[in-house]
Amino acid sequence: MKVEKIVRKGYSSTLSSEQLWEVYKSMKTQRLLEDRLLKMYKGGQLSGAVYPGIGQEASMAGIGAGMAKQDIFGGTHRDLGVQLMKGVTLKEVALNFFGKKDGPSKGRDGNSHFGVVDKGTLMVVSPLPDSAPVAVGWALASQQQGSGVVAVANCGEGATATGTWHESVNMAGVLNLPVVFTVQNNQFAYSSPNETEFGTPNVADRGAGYGIPSLIIDGNDIYDIIDTIHEACENARNGQGPTLIELVTFRHYGHAGHDPADYVEDEVRDFWMKRDPIARFEDSLVNEGLFTEQDFLDLGSNLEVEIRDTLEWAKSQEDPDPNDELKDMFAIRTKPIIENNLNNLKTMNYIEAINNALDELMTADEGVFIMGEDVGVFEGAFKATKGLFDKFGPFRVIDTAISEGGFTGAAVGAALAGQKPIVELQFYDFVYPALDQLTTEAAKYYWKAGKAVPMVVRGPTGAGTRSGPFHSISPESLLAHHPGIKVVAPSNPYDAKGLLVAAVNDPNPVMYLEHKKLYRKPDLKMDVPVGLYEVEIGKGKVVREGSDVTLVTWSGMVSVAQEAAEKLEKENISVEIVDIRTVVPLDEEIILNSVEKTSNICILQEDVPFSSVASEISSLVAEKGFWNLDNPIKKVTSPNTHIPFAPVLEDAFIPSVEKVINALKELQ
Repeated sequence: MKVEKIVRKGYSSTLSSEQLWEVYKSMKTQRLLEDRLLKMYKGGQLSGAVYPGIGQEASMAGIGAGMAKQDIFGGTHRDLGVQLMKGVTLKEVALNFFGKKDGPSKGRDGNSHFGVVDKGTLMVVSPLPDSAPVAVGWALASQQQGSGVVAVANCGEGATATGTWHESVNMAGVLNLPVVFTVQNNQFAYSSPNETEFGTPNVADRGAGYGIPSLIIDGNDIYDIIDTIHEACENARNGQGPTLIELVTFRHYGHAGHDPADYVEDEVRDFWMKRDPIARFEDSLVNEGLFTEQDFLDLGSNLEVEIRDTLEWAKSQEDPDPNDELKDMFAIRTKPIIENNLNNLKTMNYIEAINNALDELMTADEGVFIMGEDVGVFEGAFKATKGLFDKFGPFRVIDTAISEGGFTGAAVGAALAGQKPIVELQFYDFVYPALDQLTTEAAKYYWKAGKAVPMVVRGPTGAGTRSGPFHSISPESLLAHHPGIKVVAPSNPYDAKGLLVAAVNDPNPVMYLEHKKLYRKPDLKMDVPVGLYEVEIGKGKVVREGSDVTLVTWSGMVSVAQEAAEKLEKENISVEIVDIRTVVPLDEEIILNSVEKTSNICILQEDVPFSSVASEISSLVAEKGFWNLDNPIKKVTSPNTHIPFAPVLEDAFIPSVEKVINALKELQ
């Protein structure tokens, strides 16, 4: 079969024959490996799925070869070739495909869904292109640190229709980040052809809309790919910002092993088969007199044996232990707790304590930075970042576009790169666009890839300010449902500062909830230590001793609980109030000890009742403290509705002191 010629011109012309051989070996390894994996899958010898990139080997190997060794790659399930070029071994690939304990994802995610961060490849996940904002975040960290690392964010053309991709490109363009966006346009998003995927003739046409240069290249021309990627990476490294590169290529097989790809017309397939990237590369290497056909045959034979033996070896390796699952959910903190002699105190309200914590954290550690909407010059919607932009500048107090998914995902990447990002959500109601990055990336990185993600997402929560259904959510149960995320909700200025400092120093993603009704509550001022200190995450506090009934609550409801307890004291009912402070991890011991003491429990929360934190605490007490109870467990919550705007409706929605008093009286 006659193939089109390819010729070395730029950076690729400087590569030695040994370097070219390694590139060719990577391409050949990928093809033979995926061909065998595909046959095993169709023969019922392999679980999960296979997403063959056969036909796209030049795009993958070329991307890897054009990057510098220190650069980071964020890819997809069809990027084994880049993984191999970045140093991921055949054994690591095989172990992951068989779900083995020592595989990159430790058997916790299937087949090609892995990355080896230490070798420069980010974790692969199913929602595409979720690694794009993570790569952008690593590029942001590179810019802040001056490390010279360039991030390459890769996906197929189908994924460029997602908001995630657009938010990532926009953020990179606005901040002039050292990132290269590569799109392997293999003609079909699963079965959808290009004309049903985007309205422009080419993916690269979109680059102008984000103010970044864009290129369209032959994705089967290994030399052109290496040259283009190398130049884009060097431009990014030298401060010239991002580039969008569309690599036009072709997928020989369907989207996955079960897809026969019968939607591809014969003439399209014939056109691309004549441009097979491996055949073109071989022809060029022979024409240059560097290698012979026999060299290719010998390598192929040797690789087939190595691949077969490696897969056989991997099948017999140790399976993961189910007992390890829970203990691997959170990274264990190793740095000492920050202590303070408490000699220097200053009276602060709730938001002043938060602002003071942010100031001191950023002063103490240059790796701490803040990003979010209007956090800079405007100082945040509630002025939590007051004075910080003037003090620390735009590279550490970063105003972002309205792109919660984009900048939250960027926080994941920055955290992986060694920074300590603090994301401010203007309202926690806006967490929904960010949930994909929080639950898919942040929450799973340590569990799946063994890499800690020290990041904080903070912002205002709660009702009571006439803000309506889109600015008043209490999101703790929503967030707590997802393993791998910690959730804290302080109720007073002292805890607000101490828990925020602890959250930033925690090696895990922490959701930090600030009830906005507490921000400037007139009677909620306290003496707060000047200087850093911590309130331990996962430890509740008895804020009022009592003997007749336990009232468990947190955040904005603590003041409601205290007012109810004071009124009941006049009726000789002694209420013990437990402020859990942390929803995840929950301090079970303090709750159960209090129930053992009082024999009664009521749980007070502002959130709706169904499938809530109150439900979980009820279950805990029913399971572990049942025999200490004299009466049924009571809950005081809002109704199971959305949060209304009209004052009369909102006041009825929020649990009142009267409702708490009535519930506690029923337990006497």
